[in-house]
Amino acid sequence: MLFLTATDGRPVYSAMWGEQEELQQEAASFLQERLAKVSANNRIILTQAFLGRIIYILLRYVVITEGGVILQASCGYLELAVNWITHVKALGITNWLTIAEDETALRFLEARYPGHVVRRSAFFEEAVSGVGLYEWSSASFAQAACVRPVYLEMVLDLGYEVLWSDMDAAWLQPFFQLSPAGLDYVGVDDSDTENEQETDNASTGLMYFRPTERSQQLLLDWHAQCQDQISISNSIRNSQGAFNRALSSAAAIPGRLNFNIMPKQLYPHGALVEQLGYKHGEDEAAFDPAWVHANHRVGHAEKKDFLRDSAVWANDDGAILVPLCPA
Repeated sequence: MLFLTATDGRPVYSAMWGEQEELQQEAASFLQERLAKVSANNRIILTQAFLGRIIYILLRYVVITEGGVILQASCGYLELAVNWITHVKALGITNWLTIAEDETALRFLEARYPGHVVRRSAFFEEAVSGVGLYEWSSASFAQAACVRPVYLEMVLDLGYEVLWSDMDAAWLQPFFQLSPAGLDYVGVDDSDTENEQETDNASTGLMYFRPTERSQQLLLDWHAQCQDQISISNSIRNSQGAFNRALSSAAAIPGRLNFNIMPKQLYPHGALVEQLGYKHGEDEAAFDPAWVHANHRVGHAEKKDFLRDSAVWANDDGAILVPLCPA
């Protein structure tokens, strides 16, 4: 999902919804320029229709509400999506949009959260489909993960800040009230190193980028690393590893990237939360994280059990019944 906020001094894209037609015309030259840039860098084949839909989504669901959250959900993970939405709404964040990966998810989410759902095709010209998309380390999963930096860079090109957050998490505190301002990149740590700034395993589950040349270069380098590892061997599927190689290279050059890794006391990885035996609402004077992330668990059931054990599961009374995926 993406949390998008408008930066100061944004040009054409800061207008209200009533001016959309004029903006679409003015955006045409941008789309052509962006398409040429992406094609020249051999990043990914995009069409103008693809980019036009992204412009539409930003204008319709993000700009007019001065920021928004975008969440991806499929029929197999609707419980996790509902849990994430419940926690975000409790923080007062209401301008979020869910991208439904399939018809089952679309119908369920439209009924429960009208006005907050859009089909996946609104963003992607050709969707990556199949069960493999939701199986970590599968070819489909790797392809979807490697497209992420290209998509994030397109958002930065529009002049927007962007915060990506995984769905298998519960937000307990608002990120922007805790994050330092004015940096190119802010992330969280999945390693056990004592000094987060020296991590070799920054998480791709929560990443903030500001629209600067330095942040865009990091995303380009990440995508190149990700594509290279897939082309070398189909057994190498770790997009996070590719990101960390790009981050390490940037961090090694003074002035190349202004960044900060948030402290694990606020943004712990899932294994640390489990190790400390944390339960939300208990002994928070000692440990009061801003989120709980089930990133160390694989599969819907394992992630759900962990979130429940951490007392951040919002549907233990069974009040929310989600549909089964078609056989």
